Amino acid sequence: MSQSPLASRAPSHEPTGRRYPWIVPVLCALLAILLFLGSTVYFAYARLDGNFQSEDIDIYLDREPETDEEGDIIEPFRPGEAINILIIGSDSRDGISTTSEVTGMRSDTTMLAHISADRERVEIISLPRDTLVDIPSCRLPDGTWTQPRQMSIFNSAFATGGQTDDVGAAAACTIRTVEDLTGLYIDGFVVVNFSSFEQFVDALGGVEMCFEEALEDSAADLSIPAGCQTLNGDQALAFARARKGIGDGSDIGRMDRQQELVLAIVDEALNRNILTNIPSLYRLVDAVSQSVVTDSELGNMDTLIALANSLRNVKTNDMFLMTMPWDPAGARVLPSENAQIVWDALDEDIPLETVITPRASPSSRKLLSQRMARPRTAQLPARRVRT
Repeated sequence: MSQSPLASRAPSHEPTGRRYPWIVPVLCALLAILLFLGSTVYFAYARLDGNFQSEDIDIYLDREPETDEEGDIIEPFRPGEAINILIIGSDSRDGISTTSEVTGMRSDTTMLAHISADRERVEIISLPRDTLVDIPSCRLPDGTWTQPRQMSIFNSAFATGGQTDDVGAAAACTIRTVEDLTGLYIDGFVVVNFSSFEQFVDALGGVEMCFEEALEDSAADLSIPAGCQTLNGDQALAFARARKGIGDGSDIGRMDRQQELVLAIVDEALNRNILTNIPSLYRLVDAVSQSVVTDSELGNMDTLIALANSLRNVKTNDMFLMTMPWDPAGARVLPSENAQIVWDALDEDIPLETVITPRASPSSRKLLSQRMARPRTAQLPARRVRT
């Protein structure tokens, strides 16, 4: 294949390509359900199936179920077709003890997960929440529509759709915004809130990380001494949320820290053989599944198991994460011209690694990584709106 155009004209603010996205713990928990169900009895299936909260958002997206020539509804996420799933980290305080006065629904982190048609790879693109985008008119639960807005920060789409505290409407407005931004069809969504992240880390038994210096950020309730520490759920969440008090205070810097955190979490899970320890695995999946909201198809256990089974051969080396290419726009960012290369590659289901150029990346913080492989960075390119 010819050299990517990005190799010769990479912008000054290029994304980071990593083999382990921050959302890996939640994805692992969902996929682990398949392994768990294969080793337990029916009551566990019924319990976990009842944990998931799902939302039918077709009405918000003006969609009808896809049918075949006979009029029968086609099975979702079937092999042979690529899948795009939007993963939204919501900073909803539900279930969390906090002194914060922040109210309402907001998205803190958003990632686009692309599962290849052959089910041999998973690629995840982080979308900076401060990206300036056009937010389309979104339908609300009462049937009214919001006014479209131009050059608004990306994460306000979730708040726009969720102004009546309906997670499905919030996710649908975010999906509309991403589809307009990328030209890609979004097949489903997962919303993970603060509570599910804390519960995951606590169910895991904590996660060890090492720091050269103490970390302090009062806005995120973060206070971690220097040295190697085992972070509990509350501390890990504070580290993931910290922004203004650490590094350059940017959202991009925070995204890097979130990815380092997930490296440690994955390492912890593998070291503890969590997937082969049935009682621990049950506690982990049970805790996470109670705090996750999905679309109606992903929220169906049979569908989820079928999808997980189709991904059974995907290893961590088959997963790749990068941040959307961006250009600075004052305190915000804008998608760079190279972002379109990413969307085109996903649209054609072309592996991103074949159209990007790895390069070295300096660390923007003093986080020791003795227990983690050094991340790779990339220069980059994406898929097609399904009709």
